[in-house]
Amino acid sequence: MTRQKAIDAKCKECIYDPDEDGTWRQQVRACDIDACALHPYRPMPYKPRNHAVQPEYKTIRDAVRVGSRFNQ
Repeated sequence: MTRQKAIDAKCKECIYDPDEDGTWRQQVRACDIDACALHPYRPMPYKPRNHAVQPEYKTIRDAVRVGSRFNQ
């Protein structure tokens, strides 16, 4: 088990209530137990991305088609 998975499991065990609104990550994000040693490391909900992470980069295949240094 990785360190982050162990932290995730402990936070989920501590704060998650399936009868409450939100996913376990959303409930953990709302955790206000500042005295917890894991509080700064608690898992947060994923943020959906509407675009590529690095849209300005081309694939090697695209670079070869354009005539870059890859096809010399």
